[in-house]
Amino acid sequence: MSLKVAEISDAGSPPELWRVVRGYYRELGFRGFAYFMANRGDSLVRGGFNLVHRGFSRKVVQAYVTEGWGEKDPLPQIVIGRGAPTRWSEAWSQMQPDAEHMAFLNRMREAELDDGFTLPVYGPGGRNGSVNIGAAVRESVFETAPVDEMHMVAQVAHMRLCQLLPDRGPLEKPLSARELEILDWVARGKSNGVIADILDLSGATVDTYLRRIYEKLDVSDRTSAAVVGVGMGLIAA
Repeated sequence: MSLKVAEISDAGSPPELWRVVRGYYRELGFRGFAYFMANRGDSLVRGGFNLVHRGFSRKVVQAYVTEGWGEKDPLPQIVIGRGAPTRWSEAWSQMQPDAEHMAFLNRMREAELDDGFTLPVYGPGGRNGSVNIGAAVRESVFETAPVDEMHMVAQVAHMRLCQLLPDRGPLEKPLSARELEILDWVARGKSNGVIADILDLSGATVDTYLRRIYEKLDVSDRTSAAVVGVGMGLIAA
């Protein structure tokens, strides 16, 4: 545990940070990893943004990210409000889901999303979110999982991300309406090709907009751009 915390503390960039963290959960038998940041404010009506996802099947990514079903996932908001790590199957068994939530659950079952954990994380100025792990290599992984330790690792990683990407003042060059629109889709996990299709733009045009966004936000990758955008309230609900 102490060695893993030291590795997280030494991470010099978000991609390096997530490589370390994902490696930790993989060693415990969880292949799927997703990092989620909630919108700031008193209301969590809109879920937030899935900024990183690795190791889940194409079917799951297609349903949750590409088709947008993740927008209807009630668990991140619920778990962030509770403040405790939660196993997905247990959370659903305690809920009285409405029609929208049942539609989400049924779609995830069709995509063959298995069980997992949501680990809530909290940061300065309301920069809250969750680490979500699943795609277990075998069912027994859930019985041996050191849930409290996994939660602590998630929290340390989130705080390191907040250090790597601190809150900032007003932008010297504000993002245009189109740039904000593209950043919003990036934060939802859409690829450049999908964004181009949604906005009826060419792939080259989306690439150009992204380069401008990176320059204005002083970042070099999609994840950092999304985190900074959410953190500054540029793409919050």
